Amino acid sequence: MDEQQVENELADTQPEHRGGPWKAIIIVIIATLIGVWLVPGDDESPGSRETVSGQQAAPSLLEPAAPATDATRPPDTAPASAPDIEQAPATAAGEPAESGVVSEVEEPVDTSPGARARALIAEMRGKGEVRVDAVFDAANRAQADGELADAYLLYFFAAREGHGGAALTLGQQADPATRDPASSVFESADLTQAHKWYQIAAQNGNDEGRSRLADLRKRVEEMAANGDPQAQRVALLWQ
Repeated sequence: MDEQQVENELADTQPEHRGGPWKAIIIVIIATLIGVWLVPGDDESPGSRETVSGQQAAPSLLEPAAPATDATRPPDTAPASAPDIEQAPATAAGEPAESGVVSEVEEPVDTSPGARARALIAEMRGKGEVRVDAVFDAANRAQADGELADAYLLYFFAAREGHGGAALTLGQQADPATRDPASSVFESADLTQAHKWYQIAAQNGNDEGRSRLADLRKRVEEMAANGDPQAQRVALLWQ
């Protein structure tokens, strides 16, 4: 006997089941449903693109992109901050920016009348060397430049330091007989000042100072005799 006959015989020996045809029908129905479920139809609606979990399927590259909704719109980026209006102003073209180094503060310059004379005297005293001839020359230059306050202080200082020429000059600029109103260091003629400085010049060995002093006394005595009040007061001082 061949194998086919043996199998047929074995099959014939199995007990016969009398369940009817329903089992085969159910199997066919299940297979049909599985096939229909796996093969999508041509008229699939957009709603069927959602998966069982409720998540939206990826859009097709062939379909136009849907407009962004509030949920899908990316968050607005914060606007760029406006420039600070209190920023330091830019330096002008060609000007170097401030380095932040504080420059040395210069001392104020004294421009008051007589400031140059006081500075010169202070400088000489600071060095411990007072040169009266240099002071007298500086007084002459100051008077020539119209700096009468400086000239008076320098003449006065030199005369007090024993310079006969400085004392003589002050006496001449106070004496009514020799005073030049346009350049005198005295605002008006003064017999008392003239006598004072002629006397100091004479005491310092100035011959012209002695001559001027003698001439002044003679004139004052004549003026006092003629009733000049100022001359009379000066004459009383000499007695």
